[in-house]
Amino acid sequence: MRRAGARVRLALIIVAALLCVPALWLISCSPPGSDPPEGVMEDVRFFAYQIQDQSWYGDLQKLIDSHYDLLVIDQTRSVKGEEGYDSKGEVARLKSSKNSTGGNKIVVCYIDVGEAESYRWYWRDGWKVGNPDWIVAPDPDGWDENYPVAFWDEEWKGIMKEAIDRIIEDGYDGIYLDWLEVYSFEPVADAARAEGLDARDELVGFVDELALYARSQKPGFLFIAQNAAELGSIHEYVGLFDGITQEAIWYDGGGDPDSGETEGDVPVDRDLTDEYLDALALWRQADKPVFDVEYAEEPANTERAYRLGADQMFKTYVTLTPLDALTETPPPGY
Repeated sequence: MRRAGARVRLALIIVAALLCVPALWLISCSPPGSDPPEGVMEDVRFFAYQIQDQSWYGDLQKLIDSHYDLLVIDQTRSVKGEEGYDSKGEVARLKSSKNSTGGNKIVVCYIDVGEAESYRWYWRDGWKVGNPDWIVAPDPDGWDENYPVAFWDEEWKGIMKEAIDRIIEDGYDGIYLDWLEVYSFEPVADAARAEGLDARDELVGFVDELALYARSQKPGFLFIAQNAAELGSIHEYVGLFDGITQEAIWYDGGGDPDSGETEGDVPVDRDLTDEYLDALALWRQADKPVFDVEYAEEPANTERAYRLGADQMFKTYVTLTPLDALTETPPPGY
């Protein structure tokens, strides 16, 4: 889910959490701040997803005190105006805090690989749609200051690699890749065709290039996909990831929080739900853990979302679209 730029600058953007290692032998070999052991994603039980108010002067202590096991947070110092923020210290504190089994949390960084965000460190004065030419269009859902890109462009790939360098430098255990569905956005697909390219094929190559680059710097660096579950039919693509999160399989919220739309409890069309479930079954067949984020607060909807997620063996988290706080309806057993 894309972020509203104005709110991101005021708050601090993303947090998500995914569990870690219930087995005691894994805990015993994970000293505070260490990298996660191989295969740890399969042991995730609970996860959470927070969008804003994560910082030292926000809700960081609540995240530390929680016992979610893998936190996917944004890199605060990547936001313009926050360049001096101690993201490395933040990550160290979070990685040293306890998960649900008494081990240490895993910390993964949110990154939008399909859209340029004008509130990030890399954005230059004068940039707009068409300048540079790889900025293809405004965001189709009205998210402020988000712009779909021709992601195969060498300049954009260079920006993403530099972002990965910064993320690794701050001690994150991996990245959580948003807007992978960019390949299917018609203006982007048209831009690819104009260059004699297939956008879907280019996306596979793009993620492969980023994964090779990141893991050459930090072996075992985690890659978690968000959405674009339909790409589970591409074996090479699925193999690049340690797991996938799908938003709004059963309940959605109303888009850009600045618009005042409903924050959750919007039933998803049954046909779309079935498409998601069919696609996600391919990820499960490839032994990839599946997480899902549902947007609801009504008790009946919350209970139903957790029950249906459990029926599918998903790791489900029910929250609201602002994603600005830990949920008040945590998963059963949390």
